[in-house]
Amino acid sequence: MEQLYFGPLEEKNRMETYHISKSYLYTSALNECLHNHPESSSRAILRQCGVELDFDLNRFWFCLTGLRKEIYWRIYGYDADRYLQLYGGIRREMVELLRERKWRADIFMVMIEDEKQIAVLMSPCPGAEIGPEALAEELGALAQRTYEEKMFRGDRRYCNTTALSEPLSGFGDIRRGYLQTRALNDLSFFRMEPEVLTARRVEELRTGADYQTVMDGCVRLSTVLDQGDRAGCRGALEELFLHLLRGTYSRALLRDTLSFCRHTLQVRCTARGLMKGLDLEALCGETSCLRIEEWVDRLWPVLERVCAAVEEQGVFSRTVLSAVYYIKNHCGEDISLPDIAAYVNVNPNYLSGSFRENTGLSVRDYITRERVHVAMGLLREGDMRVSDVAEAVGIHDARYFTRVFRRLTGMNPAEYREQAGTE
Repeated sequence: MEQLYFGPLEEKNRMETYHISKSYLYTSALNECLHNHPESSSRAILRQCGVELDFDLNRFWFCLTGLRKEIYWRIYGYDADRYLQLYGGIRREMVELLRERKWRADIFMVMIEDEKQIAVLMSPCPGAEIGPEALAEELGALAQRTYEEKMFRGDRRYCNTTALSEPLSGFGDIRRGYLQTRALNDLSFFRMEPEVLTARRVEELRTGADYQTVMDGCVRLSTVLDQGDRAGCRGALEELFLHLLRGTYSRALLRDTLSFCRHTLQVRCTARGLMKGLDLEALCGETSCLRIEEWVDRLWPVLERVCAAVEEQGVFSRTVLSAVYYIKNHCGEDISLPDIAAYVNVNPNYLSGSFRENTGLSVRDYITRERVHVAMGLLREGDMRVSDVAEAVGIHDARYFTRVFRRLTGMNPAEYREQAGTE
């Protein structure tokens, strides 16, 4: 067989390729242990990749640290390659730290569901100087220093959060430890601090706010919003997110709160004519914010606009708000006072009196005014025939539509369209 000879540069490249390939196999094999595979399958993959575990399977902890993708990529613009370059340096320092602290460990990058975080499977050696929580703090602080120097550069909005599992034992507990720490790491949304989160620590931080307490906070927010009380609204918003919700550490309650806010704003912004250019699905999407404090700043501009509209248009009762919301969404249909009363679940006579008291108009006159307002938009923006515009806004007699339009605008539809086209 011909003997191959590698020159110095070729030998260096060959060894680098070998180490990269070995590192890839090591990372891939350990990531397979995090999936819900049978133990025999995961062990076979480790053998095939030539991976021998350094930590003690009989007693170990799963530590998860490193930034989540939505922070390093979405906020700081680091792609995967650039972020992995930081990981290489962090990993080398971690290896040295673990050696100094007399702990055995396997360190690898978790690559599940497009996430890239650092997993440390660690066990104490005889004579280990510190416990798992103190060690996790040092590992997290090590990563934090790198991010502060290379990525954050003085920006203190985000940080590295480290999660630590309970004591684990057995091959199957590798996946269990990952699921525990992943769930804990998700809770950094409620407390973005460079600290170690454990199940015990989260229980200490919970304030005891339950579903009813949070929903009561939602109702208080909507009440002061309907009064146009800006200071009260801002206070209720901060109380809801920064005290009540933060203390729950519950993603489920966050989703329910955002659903409440979305519906509350949908009704009020529609009733007050504030929906143009407003995407409430995007505004109230659960993944829109990376830390709970951001929700106050995100929602406040819209709440403030509603308060300004209340000051300008007057305070409406919730019954009237719901009635106006219904009218604006159904003005192109054949609607009547009983239809609207049934929607808001009140007596038609009560609705009629409340509506006039709040708006200064009868329900019928308000419907007519809303239909003309919609018609004006259709006339400005398109070339629909006047009869088709009338049908589109729920008026089936074109001549009656023209009379109503002239009475409310001072000109007939054709004249309005011509004037709008010259402006």
